[in-house]
Amino acid sequence: MRLRAGRYDAAYPKDRMEWPPHPARLFCALVASAEHDPTAPGFEADSEALRWLEAAGAPLVLASAAEQVTASMRAGFVVTNATNGRAGSTVWPGRTNRESRRAGALPPDDRVVFVWPRASAPDGVLWRLSRLARRVPYVGRSTSSAQVEVLDEVVECGPSQVTYRPVKIGTVGSVGVRVPYPGYLDALRDAYAQGHRAWEMSEEMAYSCRPANEKAEPLAEAGPYAELLVWPAARGQVPVGGDALLTVAELLRRAAISRIKDPVPAQASGHGADDRPHLAFLPLLDVGHPHADGHLLGVGVAVPRDLEPGDRLAILRGLLGDGGEDPIRELRGGAAPRLRLGDPALPPQGWGLRPDRWTGRNGARRWVTTTPVMLDRYPGRRDPAELVVESLITARYPEPSSVTLLEGPLPRGAVTRPRRGTIPAGRDRRPLLHCRIEFSVPVRGPVIAGALRYLGCGLFIPEASRADR
Repeated sequence: MRLRAGRYDAAYPKDRMEWPPHPARLFCALVASAEHDPTAPGFEADSEALRWLEAAGAPLVLASAAEQVTASMRAGFVVTNATNGRAGSTVWPGRTNRESRRAGALPPDDRVVFVWPRASAPDGVLWRLSRLARRVPYVGRSTSSAQVEVLDEVVECGPSQVTYRPVKIGTVGSVGVRVPYPGYLDALRDAYAQGHRAWEMSEEMAYSCRPANEKAEPLAEAGPYAELLVWPAARGQVPVGGDALLTVAELLRRAAISRIKDPVPAQASGHGADDRPHLAFLPLLDVGHPHADGHLLGVGVAVPRDLEPGDRLAILRGLLGDGGEDPIRELRGGAAPRLRLGDPALPPQGWGLRPDRWTGRNGARRWVTTTPVMLDRYPGRRDPAELVVESLITARYPEPSSVTLLEGPLPRGAVTRPRRGTIPAGRDRRPLLHCRIEFSVPVRGPVIAGALRYLGCGLFIPEASRADR
């Protein structure tokens, strides 16, 4: 595949560039160029060729290394299909506008090669795939024009390319890549007929471009939490500022406890849990990108890894309802305004609402605070960094190899301190600080530390590499 304009416009997740290009994207482009009318002469031949390809397994991808690819972001306002008598479009009366942001990639090499090294296509299938490839106008969005051709020969990796290959899930440094699978063609056609999106039919595998003879990094060490359940804030309500994090977390905690049947497990209520990790109620803020403003994107509940099976089931039923069909839908209480929540089962709309934004897809060594850590005690003459280390160990994380105290929050949008009057009585004078920590091995999050960690104060995110930025 050659990118005619030298750019690849596609995002995965929604607000981040997709690289390397996913084999599923190529497959969808071939499906789009195939015959769609079942009565047409070429329908069965096209379908046979595509079914052969979807059963051929996950291919290798030869492409530029991710760290050499420049991320591109295009923004603008587009007219929507929604009508409104007070709409603001000056060109289309009654129509509304919305901001559209599209991520893309600018690789140094405009060539991308998908290789099935063990596949041997029959001549008829090869000819049919070649015909479909010639009819493909673009791969990804329509703005990334592409020339696609099929070759029945060995293709060498170019001097500026690396080989992305499937690896085990959880391999450090791997990325999620969507690939074809047996039955993918029928799933795509059914989705089209029912008005669904193609990405809803996708399956993901882990890929890595690490050379086979390179020493692998150690696998990520599991933190104290097994999973992070995420609810988006429903649209159409006044944004909540990040400094209200303790209020939001306490409302979420009350809503969860009220729905869990008695006897409430100790690790949910916090009473009688001894030193075991509790449920953590985490406000998830808009942080870590150039336009971040720190408002509330949604909320999350971190579920401890060492829960007894019965306790875990009771907690999940309380949070999500029997069968997962009745999740928490709103937070209310006291003078705080009601906060409506979206469905946690729907695909996340944005990077900040993906669990791996907060857990690290494959773990991370370096983490940085988005909300301040409240020290468990006054440091006195001790170095506050030592107390951060002790807090992380108490919370069941590995001992960090280094702690760097910061003068203020580092990620854009991060909260300097909680809103005045929201810190629990008796703790309002304890020191709050921001820091960067580094572990000797990758650690899976979420990572939280400090006296108010179960209410989201002291929440870290993986520190982005230069390529991720």
